[in-house]
Amino acid sequence: MVTSPKTRAALVFTTAFAALCGSSAVAAASAPTRPHEAAELLVPVRAKATPSITANSVRYLAEFTPLSGKRSVLPIVERRTIDNTEWLRVMLPGRPNNRTGWIHADVTRTVKLSWRIRVDLSNRALAVFKEGHLARRIRVVVGAAITPSPQGRFFVMERVRLGTSWSKRGWALALSGFSNILRHYDGGQGQVAIHARGSLEGALGTAASHGCIRVADREAGWLAARIPRGTVVEIVK
Repeated sequence: MVTSPKTRAALVFTTAFAALCGSSAVAAASAPTRPHEAAELLVPVRAKATPSITANSVRYLAEFTPLSGKRSVLPIVERRTIDNTEWLRVMLPGRPNNRTGWIHADVTRTVKLSWRIRVDLSNRALAVFKEGHLARRIRVVVGAAITPSPQGRFFVMERVRLGTSWSKRGWALALSGFSNILRHYDGGQGQVAIHARGSLEGALGTAASHGCIRVADREAGWLAARIPRGTVVEIVK
C-alpha cells in the first residue's frame, strides 16, 4: 500500500509516541493567572538568536504542524521594535527544552489564548485554567523515576488521535517538550504529550510512564475539545 508523506510521518510518530508513553516497568514556572498571546505562522521561518536579521538561526519553524497539518502557533514571550521592525520572542519546540527565539511579527498573525495548563508532578495532578480561573482539576500518571516527565514551560503543538494498540481512538495533546532521558526511542525523538490512558498499566496518581502525562480517556477528550494550539503547559515539581 502506498502512503502519503504525512501518513508515513503519522505512523512513525504513533509508534514512537506509543513506546514513549507506554509503561514497561529546570526552573519553577509562574502561576497561570491570565490569557496570553501567541503567533500563528503564515510562512515557514527561521528563528533567530537575537532580534536581528544577521543573527544566527536557532530553529527552523515549519508553517504547518507535522501530523494534523494545522498552522503552527507559538506563545509570545516578548515584543520588541527595532528600526521600525517588530520582532517577537517566541517559545520554540524541540531540544533543548525551554528555548526561545526571535521572528518577524509581519510573518505571523497574533491570536489570544485564554487557556493554560499546569502539571504538578509531586501531587500528580493537572490543573486547567481559563482566563485565570480554575476550570478543571485532573488526576494524572506522570513519568517514572527513571524516565521522569521534563520540567519547564512548554506549549501544545497539536492534538492527535492515537490509534495505538492501547488506545484506538483516544486523544493526545502533543507538546513542544521532549524527554531528557530518552533521546531516541523506537524510531522517534521522545516527544512528550498529555494523552488518554487507554489500557495502559499504572493507576492515575502514580509515576509509571516514560515521561508523558496520562489522563483518563474522558478527560483527554475534554481537553482535546477545548485546548487550542499554542496553549502554555507548565510542568513543575
